[in-house]
Amino acid sequence: MMLRKMKLFFMNLPIRGKLLVLFLFASVIPLLFVSFYSYTVTERQLVRQTHENMNTMNAQINNNIENRLETYKQISSLLYMDTTLKEYLAQTYDKSIEFVEAYDYINDLLYGVMAANADIEAITLYPYNETIPSDGLFVKHIDEELKSQSWYEKLSKSYGDAIYSIVNSDKANFTLARLLNNHRLQYPYGILTIDIKENVLYSLYEKETLNKDIYIVNSDGIILSAKNKEQIAKPLSSLIGSGPWENGSVGTFETDIDGEQSLIVYNSMKFGWKTVSVVPLGFVLSDVRQETNRMLLMSGLSVVLAVVLIFLTSRYFSNRFLTLYRYIRKVENEDFIFDTQGWGRDEIGQFAEAFHVMRHRLNELINEVYKKEILKKEAELYALQSQINPHFLYNTLSIISSLAIRNQDPEVGRVVSHLSNFYKTSLNKGKKNILVQKELDITRHYIAIQQMRFESLFRVHWQIDESLYPYPTLKLMLQPFVENAINHAIWDDNQTLNIIIRLYREGDGMIFEVVDDGAGMTAEQAGNALQSHMDAGYGIRNVHERIQLAYGPGYGVELFSRRGIGTQVRIKLPLNMGSPPPSGES
Repeated sequence: MMLRKMKLFFMNLPIRGKLLVLFLFASVIPLLFVSFYSYTVTERQLVRQTHENMNTMNAQINNNIENRLETYKQISSLLYMDTTLKEYLAQTYDKSIEFVEAYDYINDLLYGVMAANADIEAITLYPYNETIPSDGLFVKHIDEELKSQSWYEKLSKSYGDAIYSIVNSDKANFTLARLLNNHRLQYPYGILTIDIKENVLYSLYEKETLNKDIYIVNSDGIILSAKNKEQIAKPLSSLIGSGPWENGSVGTFETDIDGEQSLIVYNSMKFGWKTVSVVPLGFVLSDVRQETNRMLLMSGLSVVLAVVLIFLTSRYFSNRFLTLYRYIRKVENEDFIFDTQGWGRDEIGQFAEAFHVMRHRLNELINEVYKKEILKKEAELYALQSQINPHFLYNTLSIISSLAIRNQDPEVGRVVSHLSNFYKTSLNKGKKNILVQKELDITRHYIAIQQMRFESLFRVHWQIDESLYPYPTLKLMLQPFVENAINHAIWDDNQTLNIIIRLYREGDGMIFEVVDDGAGMTAEQAGNALQSHMDAGYGIRNVHERIQLAYGPGYGVELFSRRGIGTQVRIKLPLNMGSPPPSGES
């Protein structure tokens, strides 16, 4: 229903409106689709490329940090392997003068290391030997504050390996801690810590922080280094929320940060740290959105210009069609005096030229109409004369029927009565169309006559949809197939032939069927039946051709048969040949 309304609406639109609608569907909608598709694909590719670039950047930052931390680990290894330092820290001192030599060695050693590595904030030794007093600079005793550090408990399980942790102080530093172990005696004798300036890490990725945030976090998710120094020592989850970065080693995901969609890429280092990069998607897509807006603006201007051109062009063609329409209305009113020259050689001009020729031809035909009227009157007179023979036949058959009844021969009277009704109905005053009910009456009269001839050799079974009675159909369309069944399907005088005649609706058409259980035909005979010019097939071919000439190739006769099984004839006719007449009208 909706499709029909849309089709009707489009058909009723003027040409100008049709062109605009076609332009909308042919240009504007595809343009919007292509723009949207291009933006979506470009956005997806840009996000993927940004992810790849950030992943590569993170990997490079990780590599730089690992190399730098390896330097500090090597420094700690030099101190760890220093046997003189080990002896000084493990020796028991009874007098204060005895550890002056140890202080001198430690000061010279550690000052030299710090002088060579300016980014080291402090180096501290925490000996388990309580006989060594603290100097407040390089040698300190283990106190409760030290034990409260997050790395202290981990140190006992490190077996001499270096561990890294943030320093709980106001300084933006992180620390490398290492348990000093006496391999010969197999017991630890102290703790070494190296405090490193956070700027050492930040300098390794500072150039990459433009328009993005980069965080270096430890295995607990605590920020060790960031562009905003106030964020150091805070959990990263408080800034970007929880996500796969907490447990994953490498990956990317999108999340909402302070109301802005952001792309997050994270990569892990070999000792548990991670580099987490955060970039707003708005920044990533800003260029493509600007280009898309510019493209849409240019496309919009092009559409407006095209609409104006289509409007002007359609008005030009519409005016030409309206002029032709006025000329057609003049011809409709039998006014042939006007000029249709000078229309050009395009399609409309050719149409105008053809209309000009048609106008002259119509004028000539109208002048010839009087001659044809005379011929028509003569044809009507001939048709009137041709009715004499059918009326004479009706009257003669009626006289024979009356004489048979008067002479007490009712069977002959019935035969003649059926024959009279058969011809009276079939001739139908010369008309080619007849009501379905009348067509069935013709067939019934014919069957009644044949049953008197063949007696009990065949039986007819009727399956009729009587609601189809008022519809028109072609005359003598059903009877030839019944005749063919009676004449050719009876193959055994001891076997009664059954004939089924059906009439029913199918879609927007109606179907007549004649089915018999007689001799049947071979496949070749059935295929040739509709093409045969012999007497046995002429009636079938004639009906099929009449139906197709009247209603088109979608209608006609279908024949199905099997030798020894029987034959089915299927006749398809349209229901829209005309509305059924009022009740009682024939």
